[in-house]
Amino acid sequence: MDRKTLMENRYRIPSLAALNAFVAFARTGAIRRAAAELRIDHAAVSRHLRDLEHALGVPLRTGQGGLTPQAEIYCARIIPLLEGLAHATADMRQDIAHLTVTCSHGFAYHWLLPRLSAFRRDHPCIDLLLRPVDADTGFDPRHGTGALHADIRYMTDEPQGPEYRGAERNMRCMEITRPAVFPVASPRCLARLSHPPRTAADLLDAPLLLEDDETEWKLWFAAQSVQIGTVPAAGRLWQAHLALAAARAGEGIALGNPYLLAEDLRAGLLCPVTTTATPLRRVALGSYVLRAPAHVWEGTALRLLRTWLSAQVAIYEGELQERAHPGPET
Repeated sequence: MDRKTLMENRYRIPSLAALNAFVAFARTGAIRRAAAELRIDHAAVSRHLRDLEHALGVPLRTGQGGLTPQAEIYCARIIPLLEGLAHATADMRQDIAHLTVTCSHGFAYHWLLPRLSAFRRDHPCIDLLLRPVDADTGFDPRHGTGALHADIRYMTDEPQGPEYRGAERNMRCMEITRPAVFPVASPRCLARLSHPPRTAADLLDAPLLLEDDETEWKLWFAAQSVQIGTVPAAGRLWQAHLALAAARAGEGIALGNPYLLAEDLRAGLLCPVTTTATPLRRVALGSYVLRAPAHVWEGTALRLLRTWLSAQVAIYEGELQERAHPGPET
C-alpha cells in the first residue's frame, strides 16, 4: 500500500468513542452493560454503534443482539490496537505527565509565567506545575506527582560550595542565561537625588535597596572598581522581586536585569541609572540555573523543558539585541 493510500485510509478511521463502545458491547453482550462499563448513557452506546455501522457500511449486530461474523473478525483485530494505544498513552502519562518546578519569584513572574502558555501549547502531555519560592530548596527523592522535580534559581558568582550549583552527586544543572545586572530607579527617585552621580562611587550617597544581604551590591561595586566595606542601605528587602517593587514605588535604587525589568523599562516605571563622568560597566554577576536530580534530568519531560527554555532564551536575547541596536527604518 503506497503512502498516499495509507494516509487516505487513516483519515477514514472511525471515532475512538465509537470503537470503544463497539468493543465494550462485544465484551459485555448488552448495550446497558456496555454503557455501565464505559460510564456513559446507554443511548450514547446505541448511537455510537449506529454511527460505526454507517461508517463501515455493514451491519455489526444480528437480530438476536449478538455480533455478525464480520463484526467478530473486526473486533478481534481492533482490540489489540486499542489496548496498544491505551498502554502507550498510559506510559506517556507516567513518564512526562507531571513536572513540578520551583523558581525564584522574579524570574517566574516577570519572564517565565508569560511564556508558559506557549510551553503548554507545544507540549500538551506535560502537566507543568510552577511553584515560585523565596529561597533555595531541597529535592524530594521520589519521582511522582507530589515530588519536586527541578528548580530554577539565580545564583551569584560568590563562592558557595559545589552543592550550591547542583554539582553534588546525583544532581545535574544547566545555566539558562547569564544576564547583565545594572542599577535602576524610578524617575521620581532620580529627580530627588541632590545631584546626578558622576561615578559609580557616587551611588554610595544615594538610597540603595538591598535584597536579603549585600552580596550583589558588593559584587557590582567591585566590578565598577569601587571597593567598599559595607553597603549603606535605604531598605533591606527579602528578594529581587520586592526590591524592584520598592524601586518602582520611588524608595531607592535597586539592581536588576533584563529578565526582571523588561516591562518596567518599556513603560518608563524604572530607568537605568547613568553617570555623567565615568560610564557604568554592564556586568554579569551570576546566572539563572536549572537544577534537577539525575534520574529526572534524563527523563523526557525535563529534556523537553530544557530544550524549550534554551530556545526561549535565544529568542529573548535576540529581541534585546534588536532593541539595543535597532536597524534602519524602512
